This record gives sequence, structure tokens and C-alpha cells, in this order.
Amino acid sequence: MTLEVRNVYKSFGSVRAVQDVSFTVPAGRVCGLLGSNGAGKTTTMRMIMRILLPDQGEIRWQGQPVTDAVRAGFGYLPEERGLYPKMQVREQLIYFTQLKGLSRGDAARQVDTWIQRLQLGEYARRRAEQLSKGNQQKVQFIAAAASRPALCILDEPFTGLDPVNTLVMEEAFRTLAAEGTTILFSSHNMDQVEALCDDVVLLHRSKVVLAGTLRDVKRAARRQTVRLRIESGDYSFLREFPGIRTRAASGGAIEITVPEGVDPNRILQRALQADTVTEYSLGEPSLREIYIEKVGGADA
Repeated sequence: MTLEVRNVYKSFGSVRAVQDVSFTVPAGRVCGLLGSNGAGKTTTMRMIMRILLPDQGEIRWQGQPVTDAVRAGFGYLPEERGLYPKMQVREQLIYFTQLKGLSRGDAARQVDTWIQRLQLGEYARRRAEQLSKGNQQKVQFIAAAASRPALCILDEPFTGLDPVNTLVMEEAFRTLAAEGTTILFSSHNMDQVEALCDDVVLLHRSKVVLAGTLRDVKRAARRQTVRLRIESGDYSFLREFPGIRTRAASGGAIEITVPEGVDPNRILQRALQADTVTEYSLGEPSLREIYIEKVGGADA
């Protein structure tokens, strides 16, 4: 049950919104669609859902073209909220889930399960307009997930959530994926994508500039990250190493992006000569660092 986007183009007048976009999301995996505003994320998702049709290229699910009938089995959380403001939350969720082909009894059971998972029990019988923006977003997630879709498309699902509800939504993601749903979602939060995703696709100026498993993307970066802390806090000796980038980290440490050709062990040796080293660790670059390298730091 693989999603395939093949050489897709979409223009609006003279504006090319998506250019030759291709990527694959294997069945049962979570894929993050990354990019700045205007990169083509929402347009790509709308084409998968057939809200928009490609000018060129094709989109396939399970090896077959995505038709209206196929699309009807997908879950979708749009960028804009689409709730009935005067309708009771639980009743409209049951209604939406029945539209996907479930009986009322099955729809009610699924909706009630997800209401509890997303900690919305006290709001279930309120009108949607009485909920905060964050809770409305959680209701829309349930509308996308409750029908047990094989594929769920989620456009900026964490918008409007406070830190506590973000954790609740992240756990809902993991539950949905564990139940076998393939998930494609967009986000600007690199740390969040890194924590949740198996695969990533990075769009920049309407084109794919990077795609693959998170592990392969990090390995392809061909550089490493050092976390270093010394007692004095004087890191001026790092000027001796060309091409490195540093940023402040917690506890007085710094994180150092080590480019190819610079030996991180040499950084440790030089730090030991300069002062007492209280922390040193070596790891792969973060997704944020890879993003900055590919498209620049303004959008990260």
C-alpha cells in the first residue's frame, strides 16, 4: 500500500507551484513533508486528495491511479478548519466517519475511542464554536483518523496546539501509525518531524531537493555534530578549524557542525589543551542542520 507521486507539475497562471515532484511513501510509515511557506506542500497534498488535479504527472496508491473512489478511503486534515460551528462535536464526528462507509455503531465506537485518546471527553457534547483553536484542531484530527484510513494526509496538524496538547497529538500520531495507517504530514518544526518520521521529503521553491528515509538523509550529509562543554566557556580556539559552525546549547555547552574533512577528534584534542572538558559527544547532524544546509536558515 505505497503512495507514489511521479513527476507532478502544477501551475496557477504564470506561477509554477509544483515542479517535477516525485517521492514515495511506503506502506505503514510516517513521512514528513517539509518546506517554507510557498514551497508547494499544500498544493502537493491537495493533488493527492484530488482537490486539485496535476497539470502533468501521476499519483498512485497501491500501484493504481488515485481516483475519486480511491481518494474516498483516505483521511484528510486540511490546512483550513472545516467543522460545523453550531453542531455538537461528537455528533459531527460520527457523521463524518459514517460518510467514510462505517455504520453508525462502528463510527460511534471509533469516535469515542479517539475522543478519549485526545483528551476531549469534556468537550464531546459542546458545539465546535465553543472549543479553543487547539481543541478544534484535535477534533479535525479525529475526523481524519476515526474511519481507520489506509492513508492519512495531514496539513500542518500541530497548528494552534500548546505544548501539552502537542504531546497528546504526537502520541495520537504514533497510535495511528501503529494501527497500520500510512501518514503524510507537513510541518515547520524540524525537531518534531525528526521525532515522528520514518521518511522525509524536503520541498524548496516548488521542487524536491531531498527525499528518503531519515537515516539515509542523515548519512548522506557526510558530516557530524559535536556537543562540547568546557569549564571556562571560552571557545575561541575553535577559530582554528575552517568551515565549522557553532550554536549555543543548554548548560553552557555548544553544538558544533563539523564539515567533511575536519576530524572531530582533533577538536576534542584541542579542547583538552585549552581547558577542562566536562562534556563531549559526537553524533549525526540534526534535520534542522540539514534543512539549513539545503535551503538556508531563514525558514528553519
